[in-house]
Amino acid sequence: MGELNKKEIVIRYSAIGFVLGTMLVVIIYQMLLYALDVTFSFRRIALLHNDLWFLYIIDILPLPGIFLGMARGNWRFKQMDIWSERVHRETKKNTEIKRFTHSLIAGDLNTSISITDMDKTLSDSLNKLKDTLIRNREMERQRRLDDRQRNWISEGLAEFGDILRTHSHELESMAYAVISGMVRYLDANQGAIYLTVEESADSYLQMIACHAYDRKKFPDKRIKWGDGLIGAVAMEKKGYYTDKIPDGYLTITSGLGKANPRFLIIEPLIWNEKVFGIIEIASFKRMEDFKIQFVGRVAENIATTINTMESNLRTEQLLKETQAQADQLTRQEEQVRQNMDALKLAQEEAAKQAEIFISFTNTVNHTLMRADYDTEGKLLYANTRFLKKLGYSGNREVEGKHISMFINEKDRSWFNTLWTKLAKGGRHFEGYMKHETKLGQDLWTITTYTCVRRDDGTIEKILFLGIDSTEQKKQSIDYEGQIEAIDRLNAKAVFSPDGKLQLSNQLFSKTLKYTELELEQMNVFDFFGTGEQERFNEIWEKVILGEAFQGQLKMQSKYEEELWFRATFLSVDDMYGEVEKVIFLANEITKEKEMELASRKQHDQLIRKEEELRLASLDLKKKLEETNQLRQQEKSSFEKEVKQYIHVLDELPYSVISINNLGFILFFNRSSEKRWGLKQKDVIGTKVETLFHRRNASDVINSFTDPAKTKSPGIYSDQELVLPDGKLHRKDMMVIRTDLKDELHYTLIIL
Repeated sequence: MGELNKKEIVIRYSAIGFVLGTMLVVIIYQMLLYALDVTFSFRRIALLHNDLWFLYIIDILPLPGIFLGMARGNWRFKQMDIWSERVHRETKKNTEIKRFTHSLIAGDLNTSISITDMDKTLSDSLNKLKDTLIRNREMERQRRLDDRQRNWISEGLAEFGDILRTHSHELESMAYAVISGMVRYLDANQGAIYLTVEESADSYLQMIACHAYDRKKFPDKRIKWGDGLIGAVAMEKKGYYTDKIPDGYLTITSGLGKANPRFLIIEPLIWNEKVFGIIEIASFKRMEDFKIQFVGRVAENIATTINTMESNLRTEQLLKETQAQADQLTRQEEQVRQNMDALKLAQEEAAKQAEIFISFTNTVNHTLMRADYDTEGKLLYANTRFLKKLGYSGNREVEGKHISMFINEKDRSWFNTLWTKLAKGGRHFEGYMKHETKLGQDLWTITTYTCVRRDDGTIEKILFLGIDSTEQKKQSIDYEGQIEAIDRLNAKAVFSPDGKLQLSNQLFSKTLKYTELELEQMNVFDFFGTGEQERFNEIWEKVILGEAFQGQLKMQSKYEEELWFRATFLSVDDMYGEVEKVIFLANEITKEKEMELASRKQHDQLIRKEEELRLASLDLKKKLEETNQLRQQEKSSFEKEVKQYIHVLDELPYSVISINNLGFILFFNRSSEKRWGLKQKDVIGTKVETLFHRRNASDVINSFTDPAKTKSPGIYSDQELVLPDGKLHRKDMMVIRTDLKDELHYTLIIL
């Protein structure tokens, strides 16, 4: 085919050369005949050959044209052959690149590119693309594996949390429910739970539940503390995992025979460094690390539940022994309450004085003491009230005098420092200050020193404004004396509404055995053990809502000693009626409790207490009826507050959506109506999943819309939000959990 093409090209160009040569001969003869002025004829041309011999040379001009055409055809064929080879190489390279990219698109990452003469940069880029796709595929596979493992752990923790809550009143049924569920969930073959038993100075581990091959086993095994693998784990307080199990250590029996397991997990049940027992799992299959971590977390939850159960048992016993001292402690409560009422009245009076001070500033020259000083401290002007309060008859006595004449010598050192800062343009001063009158008497004022500046920013003068607060100060000193007396008799602490410790007296730190430095970083919840946390949370929520608490509380010292207090929590409001702080006053009654426990061991007292309890039950029934009426009143008040709360949420500029634990929408504010274009009445009661697109990639949105998933409260930044219209937004979000008595509520705030 190549030879045929070459022959055609050579013949074509040779013919073109012959035609051009012939045309040249014809043109020459025409020009010659025109020059000789003769007509054209072949005879005339033949006669000219006799006269002009060079015409024979002209006649053979078509022959060189043929040779030149042949040379041109050969050159043209060579050029076309070179271009054809180049096109063939490019086509082959493009075909290979196309095959390589199609293989990558199809998911075949084992393909390779085999063109040797390809541009090295392009080849490297394609190979890097393949390597990147391989890494991305591996990362995606690992991420999905991690997600499955996390979901597996979360679902397992939720399942075993339900088991622990369901069986939290009976230890053996709880132990069997846990170990049978654990063997099933881990796809293991056998498991057992041992509990720590302490008898005088001897301790041992008693098996209370065992499960294997979907059948309940009857536990009957006791292991001394420190013996064998189980005893060693209990002593070292550290889990043990092995696939090298000694022969005869543990045998799994089924209908098919007996065999040694291949993998063993022994995990201690530890809470607050105390070993409550051991959980042992045996399996024919080796368990992954995430399953081992899951066993550890479940073991910690089991230990916490056992500790709570033991604490509840102790609490029930102690509650039965507290009735004898009720009258005496009630009288002490009443005394403390009266003291707190007096303190609250004093605070209310101080708040009223503060309001009076604010109103006085609006009529400065009529009602406040006023004086103007230059930066050197010389008096420029003083109003009548200033002169009268300090005992001067007119401006002539004080004008041009230095401010130090109104300050007691003992106070001049710190006041000079204050004045130096003011004279240099420093920040204004506000607070209580003591002046000295003309007769040398103390005059307490609520004082403000402010720099008055010129247009260019320089200081023109320093303005003094003050209100006579001498009587209030004396009264405040009297109140401080009363508070000091309370401090000597009671452990006292002041907490912020969020529970942070702001102030405490020496009796408080001494009783709980903390240093002042340690107390600076502590919260009110840190002083209560795990068993008391739930009860105290309820008490604290009522206190910060303005309800005072008086009663007995069990607290925990620095060294985890149990201390009993007859305690009072009282909230203090600011001038706007909002809780500013919470005051704690308490008397330690631990020794009385111990004496009470000892005295109750006597038989005669037990008989009398039974009668007292019977009478107390009648009284309790009456009080319960009264409490029910009070709760109805509180419920009505609470509903009013909830309406105010809902109104505030409705006006927020952020989207707020509340749901119950089944995923039905309970609240949908106005900002949410604008974002979704839906009315609140059409959304309330529907499923929350209808508000979001199915392809939401955010774990926060996916867990919020799925009732089966765990919702973790907190603040989440830069989350993907896909609305039903398919548009993608990136927003900061907050999830809040509200634990009600009957169900859980969750609130999503989109910022």
